[in-house]
Amino acid sequence: MIFMVKNPTQYGLMKSFPKKYDFFKDREGRAAFIAKIFKNELAQAHSVLDVGCDYNTLKKIIGPKVIGVDLYGNPDFKIDFEKEKLSRFGDREFDLVVCTEVLEHLENFHAMIDELARVSDKYILISLPNCMDFFTRCSIFFQGKAGKFYGLPFEKPEDRHRWFFNHLDLEQFFHNYANKHALRIADRFLHCNFGASWEGTLIRFLTEAFRVDSIAQSYWILLEKEKL
Repeated sequence: MIFMVKNPTQYGLMKSFPKKYDFFKDREGRAAFIAKIFKNELAQAHSVLDVGCDYNTLKKIIGPKVIGVDLYGNPDFKIDFEKEKLSRFGDREFDLVVCTEVLEHLENFHAMIDELARVSDKYILISLPNCMDFFTRCSIFFQGKAGKFYGLPFEKPEDRHRWFFNHLDLEQFFHNYANKHALRIADRFLHCNFGASWEGTLIRFLTEAFRVDSIAQSYWILLEKEKL
């Protein structure tokens, strides 16, 4: 059954998202988070493509069925996503395609999402930052800055975010995308990345008590394709 939603607000989908609070501080931690939260999908998959793998940490955790691609780090294949996208791979070549914290860095955002769907035979896992999270809003209000990936540095940066969106923008976008391409939304949640310190514990409590979605730093969605 395909999850078809014309207007997400009509069904309250923008009110109090499901959330996860596992803390990680680096890319290795994020790979471990993926391995834990999506262990069933990873176990079922015979082949996995990790788009933006960096140093192939997910492959180190899961094993050789993971193929990592990136322009930097230690991927199995070095690919410039802006130029090549995923053209070296065939249609429906991988059971699961993982792309976390990558698309916001690419000018060809929409074309790359189409590529993720094209090479997937079943699942597409995507995460993106909530660029307008509570702390970024505070930074903009009090300091006039939106973080290291924005602004106008004196020299051209090696990397930056090309897109500026919040979790509500992403919710609307992916519901529209799923409807348009006959995809099922298998899972979606906001990730609140706060540690076990007293500050982190307090933030978790307040987030749950008052259902504050804007506190989350990232939006995660698992899309599922129909089998041919």
